Amino acid sequence: MSQDDPDAAAPRPYTRFTADVAREVCERVAAGESLKAICADPDMPSDRTVARWAREHPVFGAAYHRAKAFARPDGLGPTSTYCEATAHEICARLAEGESLTAISDDPAMPAFFTILHWQRRSPEFADAIALARQAQAERLADLGWEMALAATPETAYLTRVRLGQLRWAAAIKSPRTHGRQKAADPPPPPAAGEAILLKHFVVESHPETGQRRVVTYLPDPDTNRLERIAESPWTELPAPAGLSGGDAG
Repeated sequence: MSQDDPDAAAPRPYTRFTADVAREVCERVAAGESLKAICADPDMPSDRTVARWAREHPVFGAAYHRAKAFARPDGLGPTSTYCEATAHEICARLAEGESLTAISDDPAMPAFFTILHWQRRSPEFADAIALARQAQAERLADLGWEMALAATPETAYLTRVRLGQLRWAAAIKSPRTHGRQKAADPPPPPAAGEAILLKHFVVESHPETGQRRVVTYLPDPDTNRLERIAESPWTELPAPAGLSGGDAG
């Protein structure tokens, strides 16, 4: 852009860290305003400056992240937070190997709980997160292979410990592709109008001999009344342990 262009934006002047400005940033973030909107104010620092302040001033960084997390009373961020561009950036950074905690610590990114809220509210975003985590698992598997090839007798134990952690992390991030126990899909629900009939079993006693048998009943799908469908042979009850006919008396 030419320096003679009258529409060219003037460079943002240097903004010193002050408690008043830092407090205003946190208050406006907690009220639900995005950092982009706050930094568009010419009297406020740029988003890069806010990020630098969060790194260089731990007290401000902690206060800023709390403001992001509690931008709503339920702790899930402001009501209008969801942004497809931001969601795409989150997934891209996840796929490149960055952790969700590190992404949410970026002042320009939503709070951790806000990202989790987006996953619950948007199935498309949840699917994209799952795909990004699968990419993370692939990267961890590749890293583990490189570590195994580089291991020496002196580093074998340390490599084994690290590989165990990598396997665990890959399985947590993508259990369907890297978990030891593959997740199984739930059985499909019964079709609409499909009846499920449960058999009933009743023990029947003979009125004269005392013999017993098992009778099977099945409900009629039209009347819902039990119908007798099968029965086992009559059988004698087993004698009590230690007694027999010759021992009686």
